[in-house]
Amino acid sequence: MKTIEELAAIQEKLDQRIITDKNIQWTEKDRLLTTLVALDVELAEMANESQWFKVWKSDPQPKEKVLEEYVDALHFFLSIANQKGWVSYLRIHPEAIEDLEDEGFDGGLNGIYLEIKGSLINALFTKEKPLPENSMFFKDVKTYNALSFKSAWFLFMAIGLVGFKFTEDQIFEAYLEKNKVNHQRQDSGY
Repeated sequence: MKTIEELAAIQEKLDQRIITDKNIQWTEKDRLLTTLVALDVELAEMANESQWFKVWKSDPQPKEKVLEEYVDALHFFLSIANQKGWVSYLRIHPEAIEDLEDEGFDGGLNGIYLEIKGSLINALFTKEKPLPENSMFFKDVKTYNALSFKSAWFLFMAIGLVGFKFTEDQIFEAYLEKNKVNHQRQDSGY
């Protein structure tokens, strides 16, 4: 099994390939905003595919399609972490996931989904603000922005691991498969 840091490195190679192959010229801000819009779209596609909010429907979607949309969003989370230098914030303590399994989601999947989006906006659109040195989070993160990103990432992983009941291995393998597809697409002039 790959580590999350290895997946981030794999994602960076894909991102750099696309930038080079497509001769994309943009500022760091333009790149970040484009990535955030792409992540937002993929999160919406994940929600739409999983249909948790479609209370009027009774036929669940195949888990494989939900996983595919989930890892599409994962690609863009990794891209943002790489761009901001936040890869170290992608580590999650298993106990935190276990706590969520026991307690459940406050507000259900709708609440978690909307909280992810709010945390991403806070992470990327608010002025960089340092955490107080006496904050219990200061050892891991130094700014409120990074803390918001770390929160969004945790909630995203919680949706996958707890809400959708994917295993880490399923997520990593699906990511690696989709990464291959993305490289094949570049090979064919996508």
